[in-house]
Amino acid sequence: MNKQLLAVAVAAAMFAPAIASASATVYGRVQVEYNVEDDNGTGQDSQQSVDDNAGMSRLGFKFKEKLGGGMTAFGKIEFRIDPADNSASGTNGTATSVVGALGQRDAHVGIKSSWGSLAAGSFHAPYKTAGGVKWDPMVATHLQARRAGGMSGGAGIGGHNGFMRNAIYYTSPNVNGFKVQFAISPDETGGAAAENQNDESDNDYSLAVQYKNGPWHAIFAHNRNNNDGVTRDDESLTKVGLRWKHAAWTLAGQYESISDGDRSSTGGTPGLNNAYRAAANEDSDILWLNAQYKAGNNIFTASYGTTDVDVSGASDYDFDYWMVGVIHKFSKKTRIFGGYTATDGDDDATTGSGRDDRDAWTVGIRQDF
Repeated sequence: MNKQLLAVAVAAAMFAPAIASASATVYGRVQVEYNVEDDNGTGQDSQQSVDDNAGMSRLGFKFKEKLGGGMTAFGKIEFRIDPADNSASGTNGTATSVVGALGQRDAHVGIKSSWGSLAAGSFHAPYKTAGGVKWDPMVATHLQARRAGGMSGGAGIGGHNGFMRNAIYYTSPNVNGFKVQFAISPDETGGAAAENQNDESDNDYSLAVQYKNGPWHAIFAHNRNNNDGVTRDDESLTKVGLRWKHAAWTLAGQYESISDGDRSSTGGTPGLNNAYRAAANEDSDILWLNAQYKAGNNIFTASYGTTDVDVSGASDYDFDYWMVGVIHKFSKKTRIFGGYTATDGDDDATTGSGRDDRDAWTVGIRQDF
């Protein structure tokens, strides 16, 4: 039996008692792309791939139970799967175990009522889901803006990648169009040694305030990633954004300011080896703009982004990103998509990393269930 299918079967068996309950939901997504990419940084022209490189595919379980008194308990467990490479996107790159085939995404449990919701576990940070990945129609494809010069990336709480682990998350009720989300990690762990050396690195947090009124959606978000202050300074990220939807049109834009980049400056690329972002302890400003037009079952979209990096005591550099694409929805659950993207990596820069040009064509299919 295919090892990944075996892993999924074992995982399903683990949660079978809960899934059998009427209050449990099994859901998932499978996505695969065919991509042709040129990357000056690697010297590889027209490299082809069939993959889910951005990690869109997943398998999840949601649970809820009404407790009375207006309260509801809820929970979620979600795993990342890779339909093209079997286990390459798992947690240890090994195809011989459940751990190798399934990589944990968000998993948490909590209670909600009229006062909002409170949960503990692993989450998408509020910074990530206020605007950001929710607004980019090509997110988690080779055409996405994050890590390509249009949005910050990075693991953990910084930027638009990864998850906030060991966290407590509060979401307020909607009051006159306003909603507040706040998450704090009393002892967040990360890849950098500076995350674990002393108490100075504790209490990382992420905050988002969102306002919706008619066609308008405004966001403000802020992250704080505390380090030891010796090997790395504290990282902070601030973001504002605005989206307008009317009839067939959707226009959106957001601006990010990052100080002393840390985890927001890490992470892979949408395609090959370049990473279009600031290096550690550098400051950066990131602007992203997007337009969408819906015609029948088709969505035509275009994005532009720019990342300006401020290097202390050295030459600054910048990245320019743009994308054009189309999404065709056969139904609410099945779609195909395709398009072209390019990033000018500022080849003339004398410092920084991942500054070479990149362009890619991609076409893909996605099925939700």
